[in-house]
Amino acid sequence: MTRIEHTLHLSRKLSQRSVVAYLQAIDWNKGSDAPFVVELDPTSRCNLACPDCISGELLNKDELPPQRLLRLVDELIDAGVRAVILIGGGEPMMHPSIGEVIRKLGSAGVKIGITTNGLFLKKYLEPTAEYASWVRVSMDAGSSETFNRVRPSKVGKSLFDTAIRNMEEFARHKKGRLGYSFMVFNQGNYGFKGIPLVDGALDKVSHITTNIHEIFQAARLAKDIGCDYFEVKPMYDINHFSVMQPDTVTRIVDEQLLRARALDDASFKVLEATKLWASLHGESNLEPKDYHRCVAAHSRTLITPSGVYVCPYFRGAEHKNLGRIQDMSFRQLWHGARRTQVMAGLDPSRDCPMHCIRNDSNVRVESWIKGGFPLPSDDFDLFI
Repeated sequence: MTRIEHTLHLSRKLSQRSVVAYLQAIDWNKGSDAPFVVELDPTSRCNLACPDCISGELLNKDELPPQRLLRLVDELIDAGVRAVILIGGGEPMMHPSIGEVIRKLGSAGVKIGITTNGLFLKKYLEPTAEYASWVRVSMDAGSSETFNRVRPSKVGKSLFDTAIRNMEEFARHKKGRLGYSFMVFNQGNYGFKGIPLVDGALDKVSHITTNIHEIFQAARLAKDIGCDYFEVKPMYDINHFSVMQPDTVTRIVDEQLLRARALDDASFKVLEATKLWASLHGESNLEPKDYHRCVAAHSRTLITPSGVYVCPYFRGAEHKNLGRIQDMSFRQLWHGARRTQVMAGLDPSRDCPMHCIRNDSNVRVESWIKGGFPLPSDDFDLFI
């Protein structure tokens, strides 16, 4: 297969029947009645000590009180939210009410996605296997040694085997999809101390330390334990700009991906994240926008213990904080004066120079608003 066939294209999801109907109903002068998708950080707590964490300054400070979180779930259901992604921030499955959250959302027909380190999958196996449309586990390694460098525990012991056992057990019971996520690291990224890389082409040890030598190894492991897909992702700095990789890293990632793609079959896929190619092949980490509103921010938002933000790129940024969900209902927040003010002041051409995974979606929807919406296709994945 070609690179294009392996690349995730989020904008393709926009032509689904439910999404087109939602977009057509929006009054673009006033905004939407409710978001289509909500990203939800139930807690900022995390049981790992990852040196690369772009949310490091926000970790282990707060979590939504259990009663408020469960009431929020009811509010999201009542508002008509179609999908919720449990994410972080911290590790979402550390919240003590996460099992009940998953059951309530799933029983109401709300689609559920979960981004996790996998270490609590066994504890919440029953509701997660029953209701999650997808679970993506951040592993970034194919061995215990490398895992303990990129995903170290607070006690120093590698938890790689625990995560793998949990994923393998989950794979036997799941109704949705299970993904193994692998982010490309090198020495310059947040103090990561990887493995010295032997550059076969130059027959010498490179000064780069990295995890990329384990891409194929990790992909094969992912397939063996029952994952549905293996995703290779670029790394972002603390300001969400793509980390540009040197030629040595690019060449080896390309070689490893070529080997990994041979594992593809009807039940397992090797995927590239949307911006991986750009970070590997020298495209700028700047992404100019020639539009002045973010239509994606009308269809999705991020809720965290510290505030509700227009999108994850502004997690923790007070000037993009719509308010605290602890202080009001979700409807009050979504239709409140503060959100109106923040949305009116949001200009992607000025505020969003970084690579945005929804840039293509914004461009496509803007063209539909001006020129007419397409004939929709059947729904296949509502996580727009």
